[in-house]
Amino acid sequence: MKKKIYNSKLSYNQGKSTKAVQTVEKPYYPSTRKTPKIGRILSTTKSRRPRRHQSQSQKLLLKFLSFPWCKWMIEWIGITLLFGGSSLMAVGAWLSVKLISDPNAMVSFNQILPQWTELYISGNESLKTLEQIKSNIKEEGFSTGKTFPLPNATTNYSSDILVPVMKRIEPRGSLPCETPCREVVELRVYQSVLSVNQREGSKPYFRLVNTLPLQGPAESFVIASTIESVLAPQGSNQPLPITTVRKFQGKVPALGVWFTVSGQRLQNNKSIPYGQIINYNPARNHLSSMLKWKSAAGQAPIWQEMTGGKDPELVVEQTVGLDPDFDIYWIQPRKFILNPIELEKISLDETPIGDRSYKNALRLARNGLWSPAFPLIEPLRKNLIDKSKWSKKAQAQFDLIKFHANITEAQAIASWASPSQKVLAGLIDGRWQESLNVFENNWSSTYDIAKLLQNDTGRIRKRVDATIKVNRGEINAIAWGTLIIASQKGRRRAMLWLNRKPKTSKEAKERIEKLLDKLDAAFAEEENIQGHKIQR
Repeated sequence: MKKKIYNSKLSYNQGKSTKAVQTVEKPYYPSTRKTPKIGRILSTTKSRRPRRHQSQSQKLLLKFLSFPWCKWMIEWIGITLLFGGSSLMAVGAWLSVKLISDPNAMVSFNQILPQWTELYISGNESLKTLEQIKSNIKEEGFSTGKTFPLPNATTNYSSDILVPVMKRIEPRGSLPCETPCREVVELRVYQSVLSVNQREGSKPYFRLVNTLPLQGPAESFVIASTIESVLAPQGSNQPLPITTVRKFQGKVPALGVWFTVSGQRLQNNKSIPYGQIINYNPARNHLSSMLKWKSAAGQAPIWQEMTGGKDPELVVEQTVGLDPDFDIYWIQPRKFILNPIELEKISLDETPIGDRSYKNALRLARNGLWSPAFPLIEPLRKNLIDKSKWSKKAQAQFDLIKFHANITEAQAIASWASPSQKVLAGLIDGRWQESLNVFENNWSSTYDIAKLLQNDTGRIRKRVDATIKVNRGEINAIAWGTLIIASQKGRRRAMLWLNRKPKTSKEAKERIEKLLDKLDAAFAEEENIQGHKIQR
């Protein structure tokens, strides 16, 4: 190798000066350690720096990926991106098919968009003005009643509307109605929407979003609780017509919009209203029939604060005569997306507290003895050690008893035109001793009181039986039970019933026998008076 280099140098310097040749002819022995040139140094430096930097990045990446949670996170990010993309493609495909198969779907889709991104719709036959809606209903053979505005949950542009659909019916004497006589067969909800044809100040467009067919309650259901219907025919199972739609005003529950649809049935010149309670849920554009009602007292349902909750309760009066009876319904949640609430009647059948006094109070209240029941239940609420046991249902029952007790007590202490009315009010309120005093001290009214007992259909007798079950030693209630049986079935049956009462003392039986003597004398005297009238 050294020889080849020397010869090349020598040949290269041929033809040069001797001095130069002598200089060049010196043998050249290259060093084993090569001296790097500047260009090579620069190129080497440039090539090594990126490699050193890349190696450090790789080491950091490998170290980062060595953690188990990092691998798990990367896998889940990948899965999320995969399924997210697939879901977006599926939703896009579904929307495409939906819009192709059902052009009206664009209307629903438009309602959920922000107002500034709403898509204007043209050429859609489902969008109509209110005049066009009425015209179409008329073409179907029906007519429209009074329309009601409804809140729009998606836009503030205009309100939705409730349209009653009505048809002509033949007037009947027992079913009073306006002229011409019409019944409501369906309720329709129309949602306000935007259309390309719509300009500022123009009439709004609507589309049908929900319908609710209506049918009145059966005739037998309406007249079942009236006193006159006890001996009269009970009516058929044919539904009675709904003739009126009314929106509740004033203080009503905040959940939705509340309506009552109603009609009237005449029974012995007495009007008995009936109908349904309707709730509209704006969030779902859904109409629901909450319950069917009728009022033996002839009063329309009202919303009234009864239990101290955030929402008032629905009160339907069923009072007949002096016996107060109010059906009270409160709002309860339920698992139903379209309408997550229901109206539940406050009942006395359940016993939320196992205390004996509480059970006795409910027994008395179920039989109409509201005033005697209230003193039994009131101390429990105050003295209950574990306050958590006093549930909302217990409070509702407490309020129901208190409400009725206030009415019966007011009737009992009121001034009445006749002693018999005074006795009836006292017996309804469970005032046994006070009522006996009136019976004993008013001879002129003895027959009227005896006739009152004879015509009792069970409302006084059930109070007597309930009182004796709670307190077997209530001798005044036993006395009234004996008088009722004697007036209806005779003295012998009455004494047999009295003798079966183990806690009746000899002195009490003697007093009751004197009352029976007075009762028999009153009936005998009346028979003599009627006999003389016949002879004349």
